[in-house]
Amino acid sequence: MTYTIIIKDGDKMGIGVVSGSIAVGSRVPWIKYGVGAVATQAHTNVNLGPMILSLLEKYNAEEALKLGISQDPQRELRQVGVMDWQGRASVYTGSLAFLERGEIVKKNKLCMGNLLKSMDVVNALDAGSDISGSVEERILNALEEAHQAGGDARGDRSAVLIVVGKKEPYDRLVDIRVDYSHNPIKKLRGIYEML
Repeated sequence: MTYTIIIKDGDKMGIGVVSGSIAVGSRVPWIKYGVGAVATQAHTNVNLGPMILSLLEKYNAEEALKLGISQDPQRELRQVGVMDWQGRASVYTGSLAFLERGEIVKKNKLCMGNLLKSMDVVNALDAGSDISGSVEERILNALEEAHQAGGDARGDRSAVLIVVGKKEPYDRLVDIRVDYSHNPIKKLRGIYEML
């Protein structure tokens, strides 16, 4: 259904998401400079995004995720990834989240997905981000590689790239959404290259 990568590098953090659903950027990614990022997917509970992001003001990624997910009576349907501003990441994947599903959690990087063609998609996210370059370039490359590995089992239809890196007056360095396309990652890349 959806695959996501979150990367922290220096004073920047970014999140990239692709889905077979339309308008994925309206409900899955949540990110704030100096705090961290949250992706809530599978059977998405949009309330978890802002709730866990708020918890990250006081707790690390693992603690914020545990506290947030404990308040969701249907948590077995969810896949939620969290990264705090120190680059610590944690993922919860419920037993009823769509197959194929999986995650890779490293310092400063989180890759996860569900309803994928195969676990190759998550592995491609991880490997694709290991290029030199900006957070934006690393995320775009990761999404392109994951798409080539099969992407969403239904086909990729929407995508989002958000990068934060400053506090005032607005924390977004990049905020691009493709709400519907037969090749949303190509459109995302094209828009990014026009910035």
